[in-house]
Amino acid sequence: MSWRAVAQKDFRDAIRSRLLIVLTALFVLFSAGAAYLVTEIDPPGQAALTGEVTTVLLITGLVSATAVFIPIVSIAAAYRSLAGERDSGSLKLLLSLPNSRLDVLVGKFLGRSGVVAVALLVGFAVGMVVTAVLADAFSPLEYVVFVLVSMLFAFVFVAITVGISAFTSSTSRAAYGAFGLFVVFQFLWGTLAQGVAYAANGFSFEGIEEGDAVFNLFQFLTALDPTAAYQQGTLWVVRRLDESGELDEAAAGLPFYLQDWFGFIIMALWIAIPLAVGYARFESSDL
Repeated sequence: MSWRAVAQKDFRDAIRSRLLIVLTALFVLFSAGAAYLVTEIDPPGQAALTGEVTTVLLITGLVSATAVFIPIVSIAAAYRSLAGERDSGSLKLLLSLPNSRLDVLVGKFLGRSGVVAVALLVGFAVGMVVTAVLADAFSPLEYVVFVLVSMLFAFVFVAITVGISAFTSSTSRAAYGAFGLFVVFQFLWGTLAQGVAYAANGFSFEGIEEGDAVFNLFQFLTALDPTAAYQQGTLWVVRRLDESGELDEAAAGLPFYLQDWFGFIIMALWIAIPLAVGYARFESSDL
């Protein structure tokens, strides 16, 4: 066996356990419901004023909801990936075959990513139909780009959760750790960034101005949140398709690490680093 075989087996196991069906059903309901809510009940900003819902405005309204729902789906799909194998004792059997621990980790990440990707693609396909029917001006290209960036964001939380699952031997601790990080990212990260800026400015907020070093530090720390990186990256690429060069002028005076496109670099790091840390722990631990 190899990482490919591990990934294929993990994906088939998810189908047999009906995990894929459950996640797909949840995302279909979420995607269709969120599209209807944004277009018909609570249209965002400009759409509420003009009465016209375009794809960009729709995505602007959707991205905050997907930033909450996608991590929950990804964590639910991945927290048992390695910790569950340890609990059941099947991990020793898996490693008794010609698989290295790296093969198992990579295969589990790819297998769980495949499960989440299928659920998201089906759900977003239904959401696209609802959006095309309800939106006043619909762009399939902009919506597809939004879906692809959302899948990358889902892989971020699959990687974080698989890394945590590799780090611990208990499914409960893996779940608590993954959902605990989710809570930090959603509710506490901005406060922590403010605390660092407050300390860096001599334990005071006085004198901080836009563009100075402390303000840029706060902006950078805020952008390190994978949820913020996803929102910035999504809006950057979709607006770039819609508005061409206007974004380049707006971002011209910012450091590169504060520009919205840098969100993609941050998401890539949030995939690589948790997997690397999880592997280092997994490789050195006794089973």
